[in-house]
Amino acid sequence: MASASAAPQISNIFKALTGDDEPGEVNGDYESVPYTTLKKYDGYEMRQYPSVKWACSEVTYEAEEGSLEPAAGESNEFDIIKMMQQMMSRKNWKNKPENQMFMKLFRYISGVNKEGEEVQMTVPVLTSMKLLGNNKITKEMCFYLEKKHQANPPTPVDPDVTIEANKEFTVYVHQFGGYAMKDAVMIQQSRVFAEVLKEAGETVDTSTFYTAGYDSPMKFWNRRNEVMFLVPANNV
Repeated sequence: MASASAAPQISNIFKALTGDDEPGEVNGDYESVPYTTLKKYDGYEMRQYPSVKWACSEVTYEAEEGSLEPAAGESNEFDIIKMMQQMMSRKNWKNKPENQMFMKLFRYISGVNKEGEEVQMTVPVLTSMKLLGNNKITKEMCFYLEKKHQANPPTPVDPDVTIEANKEFTVYVHQFGGYAMKDAVMIQQSRVFAEVLKEAGETVDTSTFYTAGYDSPMKFWNRRNEVMFLVPANNV
């Protein structure tokens, strides 16, 4: 049953491959988490997100060699070709912690839950990243639950999938393009953004940052990515 119910969602994902739609719109098929833009700055903005429910999965793992070092520029076409090769190598793709989390969450919304109920894919995929000592990263990946399932989400059967409700929070957000599917890219973008905020006189806790991806992993061009830092309560 889970396999049959997953088919329409997989079809929607492959429609995004061409990249003809606007960045992050995923062909307009997916419901987006609500937020309010409070202020706009040069190159970033301040947003407020309400309390909503998410399906989440968390893992701590050892970072890939070089991923915690500054990245040399944005992703280019050669990087995209390498990523496509990795995705075609099933073993390589499955072994990556972020892909394992994604598939656990995708199985949950595809009907692998106690109610056997399908939950529509939404955007963005929100991930928190905390850089630890000893080359470790703790990452929590979350799927926003569509309005239909906010009040009574299906119950996960995988112990690694939990239903969580966030408190209302406010973040500084920087949006950028490119194929940002590697930790090194997101870490580099967070460091650059942290410097921008510092120069603007904004103080944020850089020990944890958040990333938001609005496009299917199968869409290689015209993408929307975001990095976020929590805004201190006295700055809101």
